[in-house]
Amino acid sequence: MAVRVRSQITFEAGDEAEAFRTARDRLGPDAAILSQRPVKRGGFLGMFRRTVLLVTAGILETEDDRTETDGEKKERLAAFQKLLEFKQAMTSPGDRAADAGSVLVGRAGPADAGVYSRAARHPVGATKSTSAEQDVAELSTQGRSLSQEKRAVSEVEYKTRLEREVGELSERLDRVLKRLEAEKEPASTLPVARLEPAAKKPPPQLDPFSILRAQEVGEEHVQRLSREYESSSQGGSFADWLAGRIPVAREDDALGGSRVMLIGPTGVGKTTTIAKLAAINSLFEKKNVVFLTADTYRIAAPEQLRTYAKILCLPMDVVYDAGEFPAILERYRSADLLLLDTAGRSHKDSRRVEEIRVLHEGFRPDAVHLVLPANMKYRDMLDVVRLMGVVPITHVLFTKLDETSTYGALLNILLDFEKPVSFLTTGQNVPNDIEVAKGLRLADLLLRSKGGTGDA
Repeated sequence: MAVRVRSQITFEAGDEAEAFRTARDRLGPDAAILSQRPVKRGGFLGMFRRTVLLVTAGILETEDDRTETDGEKKERLAAFQKLLEFKQAMTSPGDRAADAGSVLVGRAGPADAGVYSRAARHPVGATKSTSAEQDVAELSTQGRSLSQEKRAVSEVEYKTRLEREVGELSERLDRVLKRLEAEKEPASTLPVARLEPAAKKPPPQLDPFSILRAQEVGEEHVQRLSREYESSSQGGSFADWLAGRIPVAREDDALGGSRVMLIGPTGVGKTTTIAKLAAINSLFEKKNVVFLTADTYRIAAPEQLRTYAKILCLPMDVVYDAGEFPAILERYRSADLLLLDTAGRSHKDSRRVEEIRVLHEGFRPDAVHLVLPANMKYRDMLDVVRLMGVVPITHVLFTKLDETSTYGALLNILLDFEKPVSFLTTGQNVPNDIEVAKGLRLADLLLRSKGGTGDA
């Protein structure tokens, strides 16, 4: 299956809304925006220039006359990456950073090659390695059975469980906030914990607990980890031990089911992440994937996802009301994977929280991934959890790991709420910059001191 562009045009527009109107007026309802970038026009002696969008639009068509080859698959992946680069180029620096953290990984090699792998281990075109080295995220048999069980419960049981899980999250959040308030007291009032026996203490520059503090891991977590490590009888490095304490999703089921919902604040790259997860699962895992979006607040959001869907040759539906879910789910009952995109919500805006809960009740996802950027402050992350905690969060997905050098907030959130992390995104390159989360990977990031070594 291949994709080609027909009737391509280029024009100028004042904003995105005008760009879509012009494209549809000139090309018809099937028009898709292929690229947009800001350019300066007019002015006098370099002053009073105005910014307009230079837009390229066209009609995307698919050709189904023969089976797609590996070479054509690579070309489609390259076209997909090109579209993302165009999208990055036309946004402001802040918006560009938002989507830069969420990028596809999947080897553009043979169809049976592994996906969701780190670039260092799986360069483009690498051959398939042993199963122990694969980071393949797929819906396991156990995952499918759990999904079916979730959807088989009665409405009363579902709402009761929903209230219980949301209540547990709320109680945990309250405890975290009380702890943080207590930590505001003078340092002399805090309990003092012995970190390590003098005979075992490593050189100061390699002290793992000092590194964790420098990485802004909470003091209570540092002291608890110190006590547990000191009392443990395990051998090996501290990094290995810490990796075992970090909650991560199962390697064979990082998505968490066949119905997956992504929620999170504005500007974290949810839409791009969903598109790239879809690309991996459709192009490499050969799954029947469906795009769903409930983000009808941003003018260009549905069109953006629709363009991705056309390039990937995947079906896509816009959900304007939660009451549409029964018909949509029936229409795609044979799909292997349904990915639901939701509108971003500011962590300071609690007015639209109810919409997330209503969408969750209509969609009944197997997994809800809370998307958080690694460069967000810990206190802001807690505000997001408070806002989004009206639905049971099953996973945390971290973006923008390449845009920060301090990773303590990630560990704080994971230890505070004991929700597994599913994926990490680390840059802008397709197919190398998303990976299934690994405890050792996060431990290595946390133990990188500014002095250089993380081999604590």
